[in-house]
Amino acid sequence: MRTPAKSAFALLFVLFFTLCYYTWISVWSHDDNIATWGGNLLSIAGSLIAAFWLAGAAKRTLGEKKVFWAFLSAGCFNYFTAELIWLYDEKVLGIDPPSPGWTDLFYILQVICYLTAFVYPFVRLKKSYGAFKLVFDILIVMTVAATFSWHYLIGPVLHEGEVSRLTVIVNLAYPITDLALLFGAISLYWGARQIFSRKLILFIFLGLMTQAVTDSFFLYMLSVGAYDSGSVVDPFFILSLLLVGYAGFVQRSETVGAAVEEEEEPGVERLDLVRVILPYLNVLILFFFMISGSAGIDAFTIGTGISILLVIVRQLLTILENHKLLLSVYRKTEELELSEERYKSLFEYHPDAVYSLDPHGNFDSANAACADLLDCERGELLGRSHIDFIYNDGSHQLENYMEPVRSGRSQRYEGEIRSLTGRISTISVTHIPIRVRNRVVGIFGIGRDITENKRNEARIRYLAYHDALTGLANRASFDAQLKDTIRQAGESGETFAVVFIDLDRFKNVNDTLGHDVGDSLLISVAQRLRLCIGEADMVARQGGDEFTLILRNVDGREGARAAAQRLLEALSPPHPLVGQEIVALPSIGLSVYPIDDDTAVGLMKKADIALYQVKYGGRGHHRMYCETDPSASRKFLLEKDLGRALEEDQLFLHYQPQIDSASKQLNGVEALIRWNHPELGLVPPIEFIPIAEESGQILSIGHWVLREACLQAKRWSDAGSPIKVGVNLSPRQLHSPDLVDQVRGVLEETGLNPELLDLEITESSALEHPKLVLGRLNALKQLGLTISIDDFGTGYSSLSYLENFPIDKLKIARQFTSKLEKRQVNRKIVSHIIDLARTLEMSVIAEGVESENQAEILRSIECVEMQGFLFGRPVPAEEIWPMLKAATDL
Repeated sequence: MRTPAKSAFALLFVLFFTLCYYTWISVWSHDDNIATWGGNLLSIAGSLIAAFWLAGAAKRTLGEKKVFWAFLSAGCFNYFTAELIWLYDEKVLGIDPPSPGWTDLFYILQVICYLTAFVYPFVRLKKSYGAFKLVFDILIVMTVAATFSWHYLIGPVLHEGEVSRLTVIVNLAYPITDLALLFGAISLYWGARQIFSRKLILFIFLGLMTQAVTDSFFLYMLSVGAYDSGSVVDPFFILSLLLVGYAGFVQRSETVGAAVEEEEEPGVERLDLVRVILPYLNVLILFFFMISGSAGIDAFTIGTGISILLVIVRQLLTILENHKLLLSVYRKTEELELSEERYKSLFEYHPDAVYSLDPHGNFDSANAACADLLDCERGELLGRSHIDFIYNDGSHQLENYMEPVRSGRSQRYEGEIRSLTGRISTISVTHIPIRVRNRVVGIFGIGRDITENKRNEARIRYLAYHDALTGLANRASFDAQLKDTIRQAGESGETFAVVFIDLDRFKNVNDTLGHDVGDSLLISVAQRLRLCIGEADMVARQGGDEFTLILRNVDGREGARAAAQRLLEALSPPHPLVGQEIVALPSIGLSVYPIDDDTAVGLMKKADIALYQVKYGGRGHHRMYCETDPSASRKFLLEKDLGRALEEDQLFLHYQPQIDSASKQLNGVEALIRWNHPELGLVPPIEFIPIAEESGQILSIGHWVLREACLQAKRWSDAGSPIKVGVNLSPRQLHSPDLVDQVRGVLEETGLNPELLDLEITESSALEHPKLVLGRLNALKQLGLTISIDDFGTGYSSLSYLENFPIDKLKIARQFTSKLEKRQVNRKIVSHIIDLARTLEMSVIAEGVESENQAEILRSIECVEMQGFLFGRPVPAEEIWPMLKAATDL
């Protein structure tokens, strides 16, 4: 790779080499023998270096450039050969090199190789519109140069005395080759700028001009008898070769992809003032010499000279003006072409159908997308009316849209078209008037196929109000229809029924036969319900296995009851699915407008209450809201009142002791929530906790339990009886992102030592999102508290997770403890749990211990910490004080 540093060094070498040549012949000017020896050797070395540089350029290039550099290299090698022969004749044989002789042959071959190389620019130049102009410019310069050469060089040769024909030919060959070199230099400088870089052309041009001028001066010195070997002109010959060789040295390497020169983009050639002026300048010089050699100068001569000068100046001004005009035309043409290309790109490559119509609505043009949309070739559209493609007699409506466009206003609308093959498409059309000189001469149109979009919109609208599985109306549609029915019934005095249906044991079907069978069952139920209702009635799927209906124009409660019976009879028969008969009895609850309620929310709630009454009462039948026992709405009452339970202090905590059975010492207590309902009395946690989970109220309740338990533990600690308090965390609490902050806040608020707080979680909640839970438990542990797994053994714990979780204690579930006396396998299970805990360095406590026999068995398998009715039921905090006092006294 030729770096700038290497190129600069090579150029310095050329100059240094030439300087050394001059220094040698100057220093040894008094000794011709040494001077000529040095001169000859330097000439041989210089020509050889140039030849190798040019050969390297041929090796680094491809295609026609390789040929160009190869011929230049061959020319330098011929010159090298001629210098070797000259040295041999002059220094070895001791004779003057004969002329004509072998040296003449190789000197002439050098010029022939050079000229052959210069054929390359003209081969490329033939592709340019300026080839003939370039040739004429070169011929003008060459004519002037040939005139001077004939006068000063060729003429004297022809007028020499008696010489052989070969001598005359050789003597004429040198000035002719000088003219050829001059021709090559000019042609290369003017004609190869699109092929080689300016730097390469400059050095080749300088080398050729140097050789042509030097050789002409050499011939002139010979003609006057002033040349001796080692003359001052000799270094210029080598300088000319080295300059050409240096151009080869700086030639860059080419790859296969870069070997093919790209055609230069069309444009206006830059005005070359030197090239423009040079032919005229040569004519003026020739005219000047002609006048100076004439017998005298008269008025005609002066007038002719001035006229020629004025013509030349006028011609130059015309050339400059024409060039400016050419530039302006080119810019306008380029702008027009660019505009046309942009329009063509927008028209041809637009993904939508793009077309133009004449004022009568016939196609003038159309892109490929338009032809594809209409299922025809583009040629078939030209001249055809766009109305031929309008579907569903929309031509009249289309004319209403087209009229404003013809008057100059753009329009956008949607419509349906039919292609030549009969395919129907919905398109969004934009019509734009084409204005020329303030007159509408046509219409430009863009049509986008929105068929699929329309289908999707219809599908979305359908899914917004329909169940995707059964095709029935969904909850949103049912709610809207119910409100509308109430409005209509209020105006007409109509009575209608709202029906809630739930399939009994549907979960069993999903769990045992799979969800695909469950889906098939729902579809079958939906089909039967459709057959049971009238045209004015409505059936909807609320979600899961719940269906709702609006039965219009029922005859009071009796009519509603009869309709419910028909539904029950329609749904009770088995459903033949997957090769078997599947029974899915319905539970049906009804409310009647306006007897039971006159609002949508009230009717749905009371129908739902009736439905739950059916489920609690044995399933598989129907019930009216008026037939329900007030106690049947207990669940709904609990859900409604649970929100007020915290505000009205209806919730409270009991504490169950955790005992070391060996020492009978109190190790801790577990906080258990209770609800004293103002109407229902004491409500067990197993009844209202699931309701709190479903409704989301468990988060606020859980926070209250945590705070209340910590406050109580702080009271015991301040009284000198610190005791660890266990607090249960619900799954929602565990997965809540602000759990850690809540616990930290409660500890800071109450001032409780974190070591006195034990948080209990279930296996299932821990494994639901194990990575999330692991991070949360680690953050809780950093607060200083302990963590237990409640009801261990009833879930599906992974031992790998159990090992990774920061668990301090395992609480053996009461399901195992209660069966210790009956089944040996339960003893082994509990024993393995204890061994596992010991391996994982965890403590163990058994829950649900109710007999001394159970306690004895647990002690025998090394489980001493226990909790259960045997040691104490859950009691208010006041009843824990005696136990704490007894423990303190011990």
